[in-house]
Amino acid sequence: MTRTRIRWLIGLLSCALIGLIAFQYYWITEVTKVNKERFNQSVNDALNSVTQKLAIENGINFLEDDMRARPPLRRVNTNVRRDSLNESIPVNNQEHIRAQDIPNPEEFFSSFFRISVDETTGEVFFQIDFEAFSRATFPNQPSFVNPRDQQIQMERQMNRQMDLLKQRWARHLVGSDNLFARVDPPRLDTLLAAELEDRGLDMTYNYGILHKPTNELKLLNADNRNASEDIKSSDLMVNLFPTDLVDRDFYLAIDFPNERNYLLNKAILPLSASGLLLIIVIGCFAYAIMVILRQKKLSEIKNDFVNNMTHEFKTPIATVSLATEALQDDDIKGNKAIVDRYVKVIRDENKRLGMQVEKVLQIASLDKKDFKLKFEQADIHNIIEKALVNINLMVEKKGGSISSQLFAASSILEADKVHLTNIIYNLLDNANKYSPDAPEINIRTDNISSGIILKISDKGIGMSKEATEKIFDKFYRVSTGNVHDVKGFGLGLSYVKNIVEMHKGSINVKSEIGKGSTFKIYLPFKHG
Repeated sequence: MTRTRIRWLIGLLSCALIGLIAFQYYWITEVTKVNKERFNQSVNDALNSVTQKLAIENGINFLEDDMRARPPLRRVNTNVRRDSLNESIPVNNQEHIRAQDIPNPEEFFSSFFRISVDETTGEVFFQIDFEAFSRATFPNQPSFVNPRDQQIQMERQMNRQMDLLKQRWARHLVGSDNLFARVDPPRLDTLLAAELEDRGLDMTYNYGILHKPTNELKLLNADNRNASEDIKSSDLMVNLFPTDLVDRDFYLAIDFPNERNYLLNKAILPLSASGLLLIIVIGCFAYAIMVILRQKKLSEIKNDFVNNMTHEFKTPIATVSLATEALQDDDIKGNKAIVDRYVKVIRDENKRLGMQVEKVLQIASLDKKDFKLKFEQADIHNIIEKALVNINLMVEKKGGSISSQLFAASSILEADKVHLTNIIYNLLDNANKYSPDAPEINIRTDNISSGIILKISDKGIGMSKEATEKIFDKFYRVSTGNVHDVKGFGLGLSYVKNIVEMHKGSINVKSEIGKGSTFKIYLPFKHG
């Protein structure tokens, strides 16, 4: 896949992912908004229900206290006939007659008294059928009472009672400014708690009665000043006396300190599911991009490896081919010295090919995890000195030098001698190869409590920060492409890192372009 196609693919996937995230954000916002609206609606319903119940209870109290009283109907004035009345009515029956003068209130209201409401105008009408009332016969009514006088007197009395009744009813409908004469705080608290519980709003709340014109809380169920300010600024409030004809500007307001947590708990399931899906999608997207880039990188590394391997194998093969052809010449066959020289060339190139193949096989074995080391007591100083003997000739050939500072007092450790020699030789060989001028190489050992620190430094071309992060990757080389100023497969440092880690050690590098590199290896005394 070309770089342009990869960029287009990443761009399209990024746009799709951004769109999905935006949609999820919009959806979550809408869910939160709906939950908020439902919460506010439930609270407002509860507050309205409380105010309606308070209004009903006030109405009932009014009817019970002011309307249930029996009208104090007075008997007809009979002063002019007092004597004859006294003579007609025995004394022992006067109290009985007085108790029977007034009819039963229930019968009175149902027979002669009617209340009607004009639904169009909202007006309330009180009607008394005086004619029927005047024709009514009351128990033990004196026979000498003039019916006409009785009707006139009763009409007057009833009109006075109706006037009083209308006044009381008007005062009740207008409503009183005396808040606590109309609201019982314990009853209000009970009603509010019950209404909120019925709607599933089982959470901490503060409420109060707010007088809007003065912005003063007339009643508050909390002592906290912050709570009172929150109640005043709350959007959750309703008119406390919605049935009053004149608005008293008293409002029942409520605030929920844990409202945010409540809404979050309500939305936790969709939020969690949405978040999980987004994480999965983002993770898959990132993994897909990473795989694409890694495959592209591996493709480039593979091409570099094939090019380098072709070059590394082609040179010794060509040399062996030329030497073989030379040995077939009859003139050369008779010259033993020349034959021996060509045979030595063939042997050296064959050995070189074998070493290259061995490196590839070693890395393959490491990848299969079936590579085993042979641990034994080894002196790292002896291993370093043997490696210096082999590498020193190549360094001196380029006019360079190697210095050693073997300061480790305890140089014995458990290690695989062969592979420990290989990693030291690889690092020294790299220091030599990547020093274009006369190499200056230094190798040093030091002790720490748990093992040995080995440092190999050079003053070569150095590496960038990006290169130091990738230098231990398999097949990675600072020189890419079919450039063979520095030979190799890019397997050496990968092999070194694997062997060090199999010894339970660690390796890192510090490098600066143009100033050289320093490899630092830690090897414990015991690998277990």
